[in-house]
Formats: sequence, C-alpha cells, structure tokens
Amino acid sequence: MKLGRREFLHLAGLAAAGAALGACTPKGSTGGGGGGGTFIVGRGGDSVNLDLAVATDGESHRVGNVIMDRLIGMEGTSTKIVSWLAESWESPDGKTWTFHLRPNVKFHDGTACDAEAVKWNVDRWRDPNNEWRFGHAFEYYDTEFAGGGIDIVDTKAVDATTFEMTLANPSSVVLAKLNIGSFGIASPTAIQEQGDKYGTAAGTCVGTGRFKFVEWVPDDKITVEANPDWWGEGPKLDRIIFRSIPDNSARLAELLAGTVHQADLAQTDMPAAEADPNIVSYTTPSLGVGYVAFQQCIEPFDKNEVRWAIAHAINRQAVVDAFYTDQDELATCFQPPAILGSNPDVGPIEYNPDTAKELLAQAGLPDGFKTEFWYIPVIRGYFPDSKAIAEAMAVDLAKVGIEVELKTEDWGAYLDHRLQGQFPMWMLGWGSDNGDPDNFIGFHFAHPVGKPNAEDCYGNDELSQLLIDGSREPDAAKREEIYKQAEQIVHDDMARLPIAWPATRSFWRKDVKGYEPVVFRDWYENIWIEES
Repeated sequence: MKLGRREFLHLAGLAAAGAALGACTPKGSTGGGGGGGTFIVGRGGDSVNLDLAVATDGESHRVGNVIMDRLIGMEGTSTKIVSWLAESWESPDGKTWTFHLRPNVKFHDGTACDAEAVKWNVDRWRDPNNEWRFGHAFEYYDTEFAGGGIDIVDTKAVDATTFEMTLANPSSVVLAKLNIGSFGIASPTAIQEQGDKYGTAAGTCVGTGRFKFVEWVPDDKITVEANPDWWGEGPKLDRIIFRSIPDNSARLAELLAGTVHQADLAQTDMPAAEADPNIVSYTTPSLGVGYVAFQQCIEPFDKNEVRWAIAHAINRQAVVDAFYTDQDELATCFQPPAILGSNPDVGPIEYNPDTAKELLAQAGLPDGFKTEFWYIPVIRGYFPDSKAIAEAMAVDLAKVGIEVELKTEDWGAYLDHRLQGQFPMWMLGWGSDNGDPDNFIGFHFAHPVGKPNAEDCYGNDELSQLLIDGSREPDAAKREEIYKQAEQIVHDDMARLPIAWPATRSFWRKDVKGYEPVVFRDWYENIWIEES
C-alpha cells in the first residue's frame, strides 16, 4: 500500500496552526473488533537511551514514544496540531504560552502529572546547570530552542492544571516542536530516584503513555505492557516486545516465519517479503535523507574545494541504484520534496571524477589524501546497508586519490563521538519529527550567529540568520522562500553531501489488524493481533 504526498502532508498550514488555540481531541481507536495480543518487532539494532530528553536515535524514540506522552500531538497522517497532555493552549504574542493540562493524569509510578511536573521537565531541558541532567547532552533542546534563538527563559506552574512558559523570542513553530519525542513528560520522581540509571537498561523509563516499561535486556529485547489507566482510549495490544536482530537475513527469516510481526528490512530482502502472501508492506513518501558529513575545523575538510571534490567523486546514482528501492530517490538537495522549502533549483551535484581531481589540485592536494570514514553500525532506511554503501563510496574516492579507512563502533558511542566532533568524515541521516523545515534543515544548521556547532564546525552566519527568521515567520509562503535560500547556501558550501531520500517502508504480518500508515505518531496505537 502506498500513500501519496498530498494524502498526509499539508505543510503550508503548519505555521498557522502554531499560533492557534488548541482545542482538538486525540484520535481514538479505529474500532473493528479484536484486541489484545503480544506484538513483536524485529529491529536492526538496540535503543541507546529511553530518557528521550537526551536521545536522538530512532530506536530509542520508537520505544520511548509508546511510553511517553507530550504536551502536543499531531493527528493521524497529517501535521495538524491536536491536544494531548495539554487540552488547550493560547499565546497573545507568540512568546508567552499558557497550557491547560488534562486533570488527574498519573505517571506509571502513580505520581501526578501536573503543572509542577511539567515545569520540572522543561526546567531540566533548558538549564545546562540543572542537577538532574547527569552530564548528558540535551541535543534536541539545544537545537530546537536555544539554537533557534527561542530559548525558554521562564516557566511557571500557575495552578495544578495550568503551565506557562515564556520564550526569548516569538515562535511560529513552538507547538510543532513540542510534539517531538524528546519533549515527552517524564516522571520527576523516577528520575530523582534512579539518577543516571534512568532511561538505561539498569533503570526504567516512566511516562504517562499507553504502554508501561517492563524490562530491557541489552542487545536482545525491550518489553512494554499496556497501561490500563491511560487517560485516552486504548491501546488494544497487551504488550509489545522490541527485539534486536542485527543480522539482515535473520530478521527477514523471522518475519517470514511469523516469529516477529513487523520487521525493518534491508533493500535486498524486500522482494522476498513482498512475495509472501502473509506479509503486507506500506510505503509513504520520503521525509528523510541519508548524507555524508565533514568536520570542517580540520584539514583538508575546511576547504570547500575538498568537500566538492568528494561530492563529484562519489557516484551517488549508482549507490542509489544498487542499495535502495524503486521508491527511494537520489537526493538533489538536503530536504526531500515533502518538506517546506526543499529547493529543486539549487544546482546539480554531478558525478565527475575529473572535476574532483581538478578541485583537489586547486586545494593543493593533487595526489589526494588519507582520512578516516565512519559508517553507521545499524540498518536505517536512509542507509539500508551502511557498510556496503561505505565500501562502494570508498572505491569511488580511491579513484581520485582519496584513500579512506572505514571505521565504525557501537551505535551509542558513534552518536556521542559524532556530536563531539571526533569524526573527520562520516555517514548519518535524518527523518523528520514533525514535518517542519525548522526540524530538518534548521535542526542541522541552526546555531547562534558566530558560534558553529561542535559536530561539524560549519558556520555560516547568513544561513544561521535565515533559519532563525524562518522559525519566527508565520506566513507559509514567506517561510518557503526563506528555506529555499537556506538550501542554496547549504548546497554551495557543501555543508553536507546528500545521498538519498528514502521512502518510509514497513513490513507487517497480515494477522496484525488496525494499522494505518502514520507519520508523526507511533505505529502501534490502534493495532491488535488477530488469532488464526
């Protein structure tokens, strides 16, 4: 089953929704009978941390999002803002926001999810000196709020069900930001009691969501069970087991055998799944990108000629043809077409080894150079076979004199070291959290003017100001032009080399009922297992 872009995205209305009074109710169960059962997911890798305030990887959020609720939700397959823990909200100026919370909501540990608990969470996100941070990096907050110039400067629990926060500057996208999983509301009591064990396999994850944390066996499985006291309708499942199955062929075999109900598959394994009458696949247009990044504080990646030489040296179309599906696309700019501001007119990135050699000579490197090239250790839609893709790129680079040593490490360490700027050249990718360009190109390149991010040391003050302006502009048409200009700068500077825009593909056993392809909510809210 394949959904078209227009069926689930209407991004032009997102900014207007950000300034409106929230009064919608969450979508309930799909109905249709049935219920119960244990749903088993086959994943390519384990989660890193279920403390979503510090997690940036998809596997952590896939699990954590069924445990944690946020203040704001998005409806079904759209970007329409709906109420969640907050029943309604208002802002007179885009800076001061008042949220009216659902009464009598409890965390899974029985403590109250009231305005004081919400304030405690927000203060933990925003204050780098907060004692409950345990030395973690709060990358999402630093990028989505502080990096965009809309830092939260004040919070107040007005009463038990009224929470107020004040931003440094007006924002047209703050509601969409608050839908991101990293801004889920966690139990203050659980974090205070568990300390730095919270969110790890040695601790727990405690939210108010449909499912409660049960256990985490590292590199094996994470189990959650239904929360009978959830404030909304559902869930229908009794429990979910998220299994880690790193080997591609083993994951496919388990899906075909029916020992997992849904699995993440490598591109080469998809035809076998599609040929099985007991499996159904769903495809939605791309909301992500796989890319190669560069640490621009070190030689020779500080030279634009070198970054462009790499761009011309890699046969990206051949990579897409060999390792991706027919639904995936060669990336012609950073953001895929479904994201507001994607710019198809930025100019080509041609495969041309001769041009690559000329650029290296211009950079004073006629004989090329040697470097490390890090590839992700897990399977992702944006890099469905990361090691093989890295090897193919290495062959192309060697043809122009760039000799790379391929390296990887544990996923959690990989993400940390990348963030700390320790990789000279590396592979990574992104999937949109809310459909807004502020969470896409803005997430990667927004930083305070004059203060480049440590990750890649790339700084362009004109770009930074454009991204700040885009996050504050309420008019969708004006925002689109701002982000198109930003795309052009990213392209000209070769700040990232985009490789592919992967379609979102998921494979499910047919005895799973009630699933509807969704974009910005968890996949498991309305499903159940039909007994044969």
